[in-house]
Amino acid sequence: MTPSSSIDYLGIGWDVGGWCGTKQAVAIVGWSVGDSALHWLGVSPAFSLSRRRPLSLASLLAPALQGNIGLPDTQRQAIAIDASLAFPRAFCQLLLGQGDPQPQVPSSELDNPLAYRDCERWLYRAYGKKPLSASFDKLGNNSTLALSLLPALQAQGYRLVPQHAATAQQAIIEAYPALLKQGFRANQAARPALAGLLPAELAPGSDRYDAALCALMALEFASQGRCPLLPPLIPPPDSQPHDEGWIYHFAPD
Repeated sequence: MTPSSSIDYLGIGWDVGGWCGTKQAVAIVGWSVGDSALHWLGVSPAFSLSRRRPLSLASLLAPALQGNIGLPDTQRQAIAIDASLAFPRAFCQLLLGQGDPQPQVPSSELDNPLAYRDCERWLYRAYGKKPLSASFDKLGNNSTLALSLLPALQAQGYRLVPQHAATAQQAIIEAYPALLKQGFRANQAARPALAGLLPAELAPGSDRYDAALCALMALEFASQGRCPLLPPLIPPPDSQPHDEGWIYHFAPD
């Protein structure tokens, strides 16, 4: 991994491992205008979160920085998190006692508004890939952890995109590394053009591998398309409501 004293854009990827698990992984990658390669500042081993101190960005990044003081100064940076950063709108209303007074059984699991968001239905229609449900599946463990860290990140100037802003100099986005893999399968390698950008020691299917893929998506968001090594991210369509968020990803080949 090659550090750089000058980084224009920075991407942080977090493969969320749940509250009590030992499967957290974080990767940090940078790029500067004119460079012909990415600069990997660190990829953590799989780790667990400390039970002795509050959640913070510093404690999350420490295993990846490996003793370095902190992040370099950059023009823009983004954090891409592999977890749902919003729950379905209807599910939130249900918890507030504002559910549909005449609920009906949905025509399919994916059409259940309590289980899936509009962005997840969009992914299924576009690619045939059905994500886990944060409200119905074990993904809720990871999502509540990620959501619990957001206030600390926002206190440091990060903004959640697209829920709170269309873009930001310090952005937080939701990402889905499986969409970058061959056959959209979690244990497969990324598409060759992306796999060649990752540190060679990372094994496909590992938490570290997925964190690095998230870091690539975060870097692309931070650079706003300026990095020629990365494909563009798919933004939310105009028809998509922003309150339920969006799952950023590179377009499939």
